[in-house]
Amino acid sequence: MTRISSYGSYINTIRTLTGGQSAIDDLSTQLNTGKKSQDVAFFGTQSQRLLDLKSELVRRQAYSQTIDQTMTRVKSYDTLMDRMADMASELSSTTRLPQGPGATRISSVTNQSAGAMKVSVDDINSKFKAEATYTISAVPSQTGPKGSFDITVTDGLGGRAVNTVNMKQVPPQVDADRFIISGGPGDGAVIKLNIESLEGSGISSFDVSWPDMASTREVIRGMTVELESLLNERVGDRYLFSGSRYNTKPVDDIVAAKQITRTTLVGERGDAGETYEMILNGKRFTYVTTGNEKSLDEVFSNDTGTGLVDQIRQFSDPPFNVTLSVSNGIVTATANDVKEKFTLTSHVYDNGTHQNVVLTAPDAIDASQAPYTVQEASETQRQIDNVKFHGTEADVGDVFNISIGSRTIVQNENAPPQVIIAGPTKYSYAISPTDTDILRGNAPLPTDAPGQVPSYTAPTSMSNWVAQRMAVQINADPATSVVASIDPADDTKLIFTAKDVNSQFQTTADINNSGNQTRMITNDLPPLAEQDTFEGIVNPPGLPFYDTDFAKSRQVSAAYDIAKLQVDDGLSVNYGVSSNDPAIQKLVSGLRRLTAAINRPGDYGKLMEEGRNLLTDAQNQLRGVHSRVVNAAATMDNTQTRHQEAIAKAQGELATIEGIDQNDVAVRLQSAMSTQQASYTIAGRMQSLSLINFLA
Repeated sequence: MTRISSYGSYINTIRTLTGGQSAIDDLSTQLNTGKKSQDVAFFGTQSQRLLDLKSELVRRQAYSQTIDQTMTRVKSYDTLMDRMADMASELSSTTRLPQGPGATRISSVTNQSAGAMKVSVDDINSKFKAEATYTISAVPSQTGPKGSFDITVTDGLGGRAVNTVNMKQVPPQVDADRFIISGGPGDGAVIKLNIESLEGSGISSFDVSWPDMASTREVIRGMTVELESLLNERVGDRYLFSGSRYNTKPVDDIVAAKQITRTTLVGERGDAGETYEMILNGKRFTYVTTGNEKSLDEVFSNDTGTGLVDQIRQFSDPPFNVTLSVSNGIVTATANDVKEKFTLTSHVYDNGTHQNVVLTAPDAIDASQAPYTVQEASETQRQIDNVKFHGTEADVGDVFNISIGSRTIVQNENAPPQVIIAGPTKYSYAISPTDTDILRGNAPLPTDAPGQVPSYTAPTSMSNWVAQRMAVQINADPATSVVASIDPADDTKLIFTAKDVNSQFQTTADINNSGNQTRMITNDLPPLAEQDTFEGIVNPPGLPFYDTDFAKSRQVSAAYDIAKLQVDDGLSVNYGVSSNDPAIQKLVSGLRRLTAAINRPGDYGKLMEEGRNLLTDAQNQLRGVHSRVVNAAATMDNTQTRHQEAIAKAQGELATIEGIDQNDVAVRLQSAMSTQQASYTIAGRMQSLSLINFLA
């Protein structure tokens, strides 16, 4: 009986050890978690309340976390919209941007052929409208009176003016030196030239700028770049202003316009074999003159379809992204789309100029004093001079000059000899394209005037033709003291014979080899320099031109989606802003007008006023959009506060139900561990008893 009782005691000890360890585990868990139990059933009648509190806590914490994550974007909207409104305010202020473009600066004129043409600009009576390099070219007129030149002024941007000028006309021409530019951003500009000399073809140039606009230009361009940066702001994994197209960059160049490049022909048609070149997007096109062109414009387009523009239009491998038009010697290349860019360059490879000269007559009596006199005047013979044009060719624009001055001695029987001095009289002939046509047989000879000497004959060379024209001109002068003729043995030599014996004259001759200085001037127009009609406000789902999806689609609803957040049950706020918001569209539109103003100084005041009016409206609307963002932020802040308060309350009630007294639990845990240790000691002693000892 004693042995059975001892065995039962052993079994009870084992049970005590197991139960004690379970109690220790429970108390340790409570101490580590701070909760009485992880089993809801443990709390009995408070179980449902516990579940409700935990559900409320999860819901509130989810809203709170979402608000925290979103507030970064909302604060960014707040900052960005405030800056945009400030930009509109600054740009609409006359303090920041002056009302006028300031004073015009006109550089000194560079006269490349000062011996033929020398001009300057009358600053006071000129009025410019565009910053440009102005080119002045003079060529012999084909339609004006003898000795006239057609002077063309171009600005390289599509503007052009042509006047026929004759410096010898009496009375002088009225306003022939006043040029009114037609076409391009400089349309309407008035250029008053001081023509100091005009004796042959020539090229001159000068620059026009508005230095005072430098700071204005810097402000406008700087804010353009800044606005593009603001609208393309990215927070985390999404663009702020792209609507629901989170990974789509919202805007491109906000002042973009179709690229416009212009090529202007300067000069006159001339020799055969000259090469004109245009390179479009790396593809080279050339035109070689035949000498039969009716006008220089045929270099661009002609009936045979071989002009430069004709060739470019025919090219289709691949087709170019530009549209070409030709008018008045100017090619306008326009990109087919705002986002498409192209490169266009041009060049002229001419034949150079023929350097004609007038040499001393080989049989001159006194080469140093009278280089052309081959027979002196006396009481029995007439003076004879020979002038030979060396070189059979000449260029359009070359000017041949001969001056003749006379000294006649009249013998009187009862009085001293009388000396009559006249001159010198200058005779000039400038080669025009009509002369090249006559030389090639493409134009008829001029009709002889009554009593004309000599009669015109088909020219054998340009020098022969000039000799004929000069002889006719000299002989037509009733005051001349000589008779001009062509040497039968050399049709490029002029023979001047005094009309009277004992009549002396002095001949001088020279050639101005100014030549035909043909050019092609190619320039890109500044952005919006010709923009007269600006885009209006686009309504959803339409896209404004600056949206990155504009090239693919004109309507995208997602571009207008505004970021929205549910901050509580039954409460949502709209906090986002689209780059296509009407307020931003107005800001962009106003900025575009300011850009046009700095690129078109002639219309600066008008464009600035339009831009400021739009920017004032934009500022008011941007403040309204900003207020909406601020209100959304305030709603989110208030809701976040309520969530935090509800979370704190729920956590407090949960702590009351689930919480423990850590000191009490710690004491109980220590007691349980001591008891368990004692139980292990007893169990250890019992384990040392063998079965034989136990049965004994």
